[in-house]
Formats: sequence, structure tokens, C-alpha cells
Amino acid sequence: MFIRFVNHEIDEDSGVSQGLFCAAARLMDDVKLSEYEHEVLMESIEWFERHLRNPYRFRLKPKHVAYRSICWFRSTATDHVHHAWQMVAILEERDIFMRMIKTNVPGYIVYEDEAQVLAFPYDDLRRRLKQK
Repeated sequence: MFIRFVNHEIDEDSGVSQGLFCAAARLMDDVKLSEYEHEVLMESIEWFERHLRNPYRFRLKPKHVAYRSICWFRSTATDHVHHAWQMVAILEERDIFMRMIKTNVPGYIVYEDEAQVLAFPYDDLRRRLKQK
């Protein structure tokens, strides 16, 4: 099983609902956060920088189909999902509502490791990821 946290904004790179890290970055850029909120988000982001590889180098060129791929946590990556929920809590305190999507088939897999996959969603899943 694979898990992805998304909100209602459409990401311009992937063309589907914006994911957790984009939503957090946007919040940090656009809003003056309390010290507590900033600290929790930064601790989570720093944890992910230490424990999660950046797979986007595998996206290739913008016109290539893999460029519109998205990341999913493996359901077995429980520490990663736990830290993701901490970020979701802060986002939702600031009215950026996230939903969790689960699938057994994330699409054409471009990259994978023990915690995540980077996949180009099949059409039916892509349509589901565009719903608000």
C-alpha cells in the first residue's frame, strides 16, 4: 500500500493535487508562523532531509512523461508517515486541509527505495488526484 497527503491546490509540475512538502513550503513562504509552528515544521523537514532521499532527479526533462511523476510513502515507512502527520497537523491549524490518499497501484514506478516510490500515475488515479 502507498500513501500520499494532498490538498486542493493543483501542483504546476505534476498537474495533480499538491503534496505535503509543497504545501508546507508554501505555508512557510506565505505566512508568519508562530514559533511553535515553525519549530515543528522545521524539525519535520530536517528529519525528512536526513531520512528520505530526494527522488526528483529521476524526473528527467520537462517534456518527458516521468517529469509529471509524484511521490508516495510506503505504508511500511511508519516513521515517515508519523512525521508527515505532524506536518499535516500544523498545515490544518492554518486552514490548509490535507487528505490522505491510499493506493496499491501508484502508477508507472520511476524510482523506489525502502520508504517511498516516485511514480507516474495511471489515468484513473491521475483523475482521482485532481479532485478537490
